[in-house]
Amino acid sequence: MDEDLQFLEESYLFNVCSIRPHVAVATETPEQEALDLVWYSNVLVLPSIALVGILCNLLNLHILTSNKAARRMPSWHLLVSLALFDSLFLVFATLDVTPSSLHLFIRNSTLNAMYTKMVLYIRTIASTFFRASILVVVAFNIERYVCVCKPLWAHRVCTSRTSLLAVMLSLTIAFGCSLQWPLVYQVTECFDYESDHYYYIITMKTDATLQMYYRLTNMVSLVMFNIFPILLILVLNSLLVRTLKQVVESDKRRSSGADTTTMLQPAEESNGNKFNANAILFAVVVLLFVCIGPQAPARLLYDYLGPYHPTVVIYMCISQLLVFLNASLNFCIYCLVSRRYRSLLTESIKRLLHHDAEWCSLTGTQLKTKISVLMGPSGLHTEEYPMLERRAS
Repeated sequence: MDEDLQFLEESYLFNVCSIRPHVAVATETPEQEALDLVWYSNVLVLPSIALVGILCNLLNLHILTSNKAARRMPSWHLLVSLALFDSLFLVFATLDVTPSSLHLFIRNSTLNAMYTKMVLYIRTIASTFFRASILVVVAFNIERYVCVCKPLWAHRVCTSRTSLLAVMLSLTIAFGCSLQWPLVYQVTECFDYESDHYYYIITMKTDATLQMYYRLTNMVSLVMFNIFPILLILVLNSLLVRTLKQVVESDKRRSSGADTTTMLQPAEESNGNKFNANAILFAVVVLLFVCIGPQAPARLLYDYLGPYHPTVVIYMCISQLLVFLNASLNFCIYCLVSRRYRSLLTESIKRLLHHDAEWCSLTGTQLKTKISVLMGPSGLHTEEYPMLERRAS
C-alpha cells in the first residue's frame, strides 16, 4: 500500500513538473502565442493601468479627506473605503501577476522560490480587497436606495456607524472567501535536469476534501461576487428610477399650479440635480456589469478546458484586464458624473494651486528681503530688521 502511494506521488510530481514555465518554446504554436499575450498583458498593460488607477484613487482619497463638505456626505465612509480597497487591490494584484511573467523571477532559483512561496498570500490579500470593493459598492447602492426610496429609515440606516459596520463586514466576508489560495494550493519543488537548477510552481493539493472545498468556495464566490451584486443593484436602481419619476411628476404638478416664473425653474433645477446625484449609481452598475460579469464564464471555461488552453488563457487575460479597469475607473465615474464631486475636485485643485502660489510668493519675498539686506548700506541698523520682516510677511 505504501509503495502504491509512493508511486502515485512520484507520478503526480512527474506530471506536474513537466510544466516548465522558464523554458521558451521555439516553435510558434497557439499555446506559445497565448503565453506571449499573457506576457504583454502582465508586464506592460496591467501595470500601466494599475499605476494610473492608483494615482487616481489617491487623488480621490485626497479630495474626500481634505474637504469638510465631503465629510458631510452620507456615503463618505463607503466612498473612502472603496478608493482605499481599489488602490490596495491594484498594488497586490500587480505584485501577483507581473513577477510571474518576468524572466528574472522565473530563471533565478532563489527569487523564484521566494516569490512562489509568497504569491499565495499576496493573491489572498488581492482577492480580499477586490471582493470587499464589490461588497462596498453593493452597500453604497443599498444606502442610496434607502435615502431616496425609504427616507423614514434613513436616520437609522444611513449612519456612520452602519457604514463602518458594512465596511468591516465586507472585509470579513471577502477574507473568508479568499482563504482557498493558501489552504488548497501548495508550492511544488521541481528540478530541471537540462538547466541543472530547481524551480517552483503552484499546484492544487491532491486531498479530495480540499478540492471539494475549493469547488464549493468557487461556486459561492461566483454567485456572491459576480452574479448577485449585479442583479441586486439592477433591482435597486429600477426601484430608485421609479421613485424619482414619481417625485418629478409630483413636482411638475405642483409647479403647474403655481407661478411659472417663480416655481418652474427651481423645480426643473431640483429635478436635474436629483438625476445627476443618482447618475453615478447607474454608471457604477454598467461598469460593474461590463468588468465583473465576464469573470463568471471565464471561471467556467477555466474549469472545463483547463488553465493552459489557448482560449482560456486569452479569455482570462481579457477578464483580468477588465477587473483592473474596474478598480481604476471608479474615480472617473465619480469625477465625470457627480456634479458635487466635480465641485469638490475643482475646489481641491484651486486650493492646492493657491497654496503653491502663496508658498512661491512667500519664498520670493523672503529671498528678495535677504538680498536687500546683503546689498544695503553698511550703516544699516539692527532696529530696521523688524521692518523688513514685516514687509516680508
